Amino acid sequence: MRACSVTMILAAAACCCGFLAPSVRAEDSAYPPVVIMHGILGTAENLETVAEWIREQLPGIYVKSMEVGNGALDSVFMDMNKQVELFCENIYADEKLKDGFNLIGFSQGGLVSRGYLQRCNKYPVINFISWASPQGGQFGGVEALVPPVVSVIFGRAPYSPLMQSGLALAQYWRDPYALDLYRSNSSFLADLNNERPEKNETYKKHITSLKSMMLLHSTVDEVISPPTSGWFETFLPFTGPGEKGVVVPLRQSLLYLQDWIGLKVLDKSGRLQMHTSDCAHEDHPNAACKHSFDLYTLPLISETWDSVRSWRVKNPMYALNAH
Repeated sequence: MRACSVTMILAAAACCCGFLAPSVRAEDSAYPPVVIMHGILGTAENLETVAEWIREQLPGIYVKSMEVGNGALDSVFMDMNKQVELFCENIYADEKLKDGFNLIGFSQGGLVSRGYLQRCNKYPVINFISWASPQGGQFGGVEALVPPVVSVIFGRAPYSPLMQSGLALAQYWRDPYALDLYRSNSSFLADLNNERPEKNETYKKHITSLKSMMLLHSTVDEVISPPTSGWFETFLPFTGPGEKGVVVPLRQSLLYLQDWIGLKVLDKSGRLQMHTSDCAHEDHPNAACKHSFDLYTLPLISETWDSVRSWRVKNPMYALNAH
């Protein structure tokens, strides 16, 4: 009877421990998790092909395709700052990401993702990967990014309070003919790129904590303008799209030379990768552009936890501690 009681007690204890034990961690995989974020007019489902590529190549890996709000509609009309806020909340709600993860952002999703990196990052980004994203801002190509009726309204006053609070595109619209207005009224990108006199040092700290940043732009992109905005490049003041348009190379820009957000630190320490693709803008998450994924993205997300831990130990001045 006593033996039976002991057995029952042990069984009950084991059961309780089972309930109290932590769930399987993403570190049980050899690879850090990957979070992917879709672009404007897109949904999480649009990146399911990318998620499958990753799972096929790296068995056992945890992949999270993010959604912010109600997908396509909110990607157009939700304030970018709110999108970043919700992105941060969704990341922090997932314990599998607490030790760190690789982050891939496509198109506008690259800006939302960078918003997480710079403003949040309690669960630290390991490698930040940007696909055809307007990191340096957008000027032109409105019709490809928003519905026609919206483009007409937008063209009249992109820096008005109404546009800045109600249209995502307006918040990263960088008009080279109105840069003072952009710097004062842009409610998102001017802040994120530290283009105002008062700099946010946390932004630079978080960017320089990365193991690497990979920036990809397409040489045939007809949506992002200028296409090399994917490399944080911008139109020279008072020039724009067209034959007379002049683009300032990243390494000649004040953003880089004065190192407003840490890109120069990344570059000088060999952690900034800048690549090009030959894919149409919308093809980056599709089979037509898988060769680019295999060439530039897969090597970064294939780095094992052992490799990441080793880098963190060897580079304590850069690496943020995982929470």
